[in-house]
Amino acid sequence: MKIKFALLLALITSAGLLAQDAPKPDAPKGDAPAKKGEGKGDKGGKKQAPQRPESVDEATWKKFGEAMKAAQKDEAVVKAKEAKDEKAVREAIKAAVLKADASLEAVFKALEEARAKGKGKGKGGDKGGKKPEAK
Repeated sequence: MKIKFALLLALITSAGLLAQDAPKPDAPKGDAPAKKGEGKGDKGGKKQAPQRPESVDEATWKKFGEAMKAAQKDEAVVKAKEAKDEKAVREAIKAAVLKADASLEAVFKALEEARAKGKGKGKGGDKGGKKPEAK
């Protein structure tokens, strides 16, 4: 009886070890669970850079991108990030960019207009605004 129990236990243990070593089947793309660090907005994911508005030319957009990178090192931006106040971070970044190059004000206006248009779209067109309230 003890031998049968030992053999059964060995069989169960080896089956478990084999199952761990077996390759995982490919899950369909739609059913894949989100990995840590992925996601939208503030839910753990890295925020996506804004798209270039049609009214902004490529050279100005490139200059804007460089100014945004430089603004990340600005003291006011760093302090706002430490305080974890998103609105203060946005305002500090805008101030730092405009301090470096006041001509980029037009880019901020174009981005605000594009966001306003995106929020007004119907189902599926919402670009990150508030979620509709449940009835």
